[in-house]
Amino acid sequence: MPDSTRTLKIFFATNNIHKYNEVNAIFKQHTFFQLKFLKTPLVEIQSSNLEEIAIFSLKKCSRIIKNTPIFVEDSGLFIKHLNGFPGPYSAYIFKTIGLKGIIALMKEIEDREAYFQSSIALKIENKINIFTGQVRGQIAQDISDTGWGYDPIFIPESDGIHTFGELGIKKNFISHRFLATLKLIKFLNKYSAD
Repeated sequence: MPDSTRTLKIFFATNNIHKYNEVNAIFKQHTFFQLKFLKTPLVEIQSSNLEEIAIFSLKKCSRIIKNTPIFVEDSGLFIKHLNGFPGPYSAYIFKTIGLKGIIALMKEIEDREAYFQSSIALKIENKINIFTGQVRGQIAQDISDTGWGYDPIFIPESDGIHTFGELGIKKNFISHRFLATLKLIKFLNKYSAD
């Protein structure tokens, strides 16, 4: 971990306070970098590749912040039986058919295998770096009462019983976003030490 006297700022550009809070909790435990919330809607291209979407969004919003590291995160839920749907369209699908729609699509389907992916694009010193995390699991039969986004219907393989939503704060230590953020932090800590 870098010297705490060298506190460096980094901006997380997102419109989602839940994502910010989740990532900020990880930052506080693993680095002296100070995470700043840049509340902004992200411009996203239509692509089947989360990394491409994150890079495009980063290039657009990094014009706002100059000479300070900035990153964006894009994530998706990929369901095997639905050929990876909703994938990179997860936010749109959540807004349109929601969790009930996904559960309806999976009605009476035995193979409920799915994975969550998080892709972070970081711009630092005019270079872009990508960090990805994945968590495999299953789609639940029903919607749990807790959590945000797709958390109430995703059961991670490492637990096998509870949804991300039911895991509460424990989710932050096993999630796809946690894994991608740890890779980002490892890079930042090495960068600040050089």
